[in-house]
Order: sequence, then C-alpha cells, then structure tokens
Amino acid sequence: MIFPKPTSYYEKGFKRSPALERATAPFRVRNAITGAGIVLFCASVYAYSIMAVRQDDFSDIQLPSHMVGQKKEEGSSSTASA
Repeated sequence: MIFPKPTSYYEKGFKRSPALERATAPFRVRNAITGAGIVLFCASVYAYSIMAVRQDDFSDIQLPSHMVGQKKEEGSSSTASA
C-alpha cells in the first residue's frame, strides 16, 4: 500500500475522539481569550462607528433647490400612505 489510510480525530457521526480532546485541551483557555478579544474589538469598533455617525450635524450643508422640494414631497407622501 503506497498511501496509508489517513487517521482521523473524529469518530463515526463526527463525534470528537478522546485523542482530539487531549490534543486540544492545552489550547482551550487561550483560544477562548483570543475569541473574546476579537469579539470585544469588533463590538467596540461598531459602537464607536455608530456614536461617531450619530453626532454628525448636517445642518450646515446646503441642498440643491430641486432636492429640497423632493424631500418635502417624500415626507408628506409617506405620512399620507401610512
């Protein structure tokens, strides 16, 4: 036989074997801390982005005249259809 049958860390039904449990045991805490750090970083970037956009004030931006009338029509049509 040229190529030996590959061994698997999974048993039938994709159940984790005791060998896989032993092999991954030293890394569980470190992986959990790394995962929590990644989730915390993503949540903080999301929260910062939402807060940064929320505080923007666009009152100093002048809209073109055709956009001002269109904005009023959209607002009145949405309340009329509701």
